Amino acid sequence: MEKKKSANTPAGPAQSFAAVASSRRHFIGLVGGGAVLAAAVPLAGCTADLPEAAVQPWRNPDRETDIRRFMLAHALLAPNPHNRQPWIADLREAGRIHLICDGERLLPETDPVGRQVLIGCGAFVELAVIAAAQRGVAVKVELFPGGAPADLQLPKDSRVATLILGESASTPADPLFAQIVLRHTRKTAYASDRALPDTLLSSWAETATRLGLRSGVAAGAAAMDPIRRIAREAYEIEATTANTWLESARLMRIGPGAIAANPDGISLNSPLVRALHAVGLFDPMEVPVRGSKSLERVMERWVPFETASGFFWLASPGNTRPMQVAAGRVYVRSHLLATAAGVDMHPLSQALQEFPEMRGPYEAIHKTLGLTGSGETLQMLSRVGFAVEQRGPSPRRSLGSILRT
Repeated sequence: MEKKKSANTPAGPAQSFAAVASSRRHFIGLVGGGAVLAAAVPLAGCTADLPEAAVQPWRNPDRETDIRRFMLAHALLAPNPHNRQPWIADLREAGRIHLICDGERLLPETDPVGRQVLIGCGAFVELAVIAAAQRGVAVKVELFPGGAPADLQLPKDSRVATLILGESASTPADPLFAQIVLRHTRKTAYASDRALPDTLLSSWAETATRLGLRSGVAAGAAAMDPIRRIAREAYEIEATTANTWLESARLMRIGPGAIAANPDGISLNSPLVRALHAVGLFDPMEVPVRGSKSLERVMERWVPFETASGFFWLASPGNTRPMQVAAGRVYVRSHLLATAAGVDMHPLSQALQEFPEMRGPYEAIHKTLGLTGSGETLQMLSRVGFAVEQRGPSPRRSLGSILRT
């Protein structure tokens, strides 16, 4: 029998998949159906704009006068998987923020070991630190003060970090602060014929190295086509695997009322999707099956995601919990750097997911990027380039909803 790994021992891909596979629920008799995720067609009286209440947190987070609330108002704008916003900020100890991973906002099917959730928490930490610097306050970050969760254990209610505030006027402002409210994940077509600035690529590499990771960009057809193929296959696997599709389906917020009531998850607000859902022709709980028209429509949604100037990747030595948090800090800084340079980023995380059905693409993407046998773990994969349509921000919950006081 294999000995249980300690919390500080990185689990390899084979061990992770074997352990997850043994604990997952099995299912039979699930039949796919007519899920429709299509581009919007203008309908009279309808708009795809998100309700104001759902995007209000993006408007003026700097209105907060209390330093900790100021930090958190910016931190909650961090990118995170499935827009679950899996954070609780405990303010009951003066001069400190205890970041807790909200156990009610995990993704046990698509993120069965909580790696992606912890990356989101790392992005939250980095934005909080940047915001504190804007007020001249240095922050010491203590990761997992109560101990890190085991490698294959979901980080439910784990204290991911304690942020200890220093004296005012003790640190210079971070030049990336202004980009926090401008950074958005644009999931539209990108202009594939535009090259990325060389200075941005070098800034990404320096940012990764500073926190002990490594980044790179795959550009040109020879490098990008294999990644496109793997990413497309991974998307189809996630869509046709009942457990993972249904996990996403339960998080779909269809129409402005649902989005305003639950400003998280997957927002679907196009007039066409709303109309089909209203008359019962779009049931998100029907799982697409291979060879069906419903899967064809789902895969049509993927087509714009293959447009890009390149694919940005971020890898860590090993796969410890602190490295996962560090990956989130590096990723959000990389996105802020991109925003400052007029470049867009959109994570394509499907092939990096650790559920058993994804093992083929998982191993293939590591091999394609030259990470097989190196001990490195691919933490993030994003397409990068110039969006042809400038859409607005994703919904966010209010500051008050994440606080413990």
